[in-house]
Amino acid sequence: MCAPLIRRMSGYPGGIPGMNLPFRKGIENPMRFTLIYLVLGTLGFGAPFLVIRHQMLRNVDDKPKEE
Repeated sequence: MCAPLIRRMSGYPGGIPGMNLPFRKGIENPMRFTLIYLVLGTLGFGAPFLVIRHQMLRNVDDKPKEE
């Protein structure tokens, strides 16, 4: 019942941080990574607040429009 555990290798040697990330080009240059991180983080965090602000500033009438 006891069989040795075989580690399955996927061909990835490992040991290199960031090699398996889809946006690897972005982390090679620290300045580019910082700028992209700031822009995407600001947009992602600020979008709900912008949506709420837009909804609150809309001109809303309770009267139905007559045709």
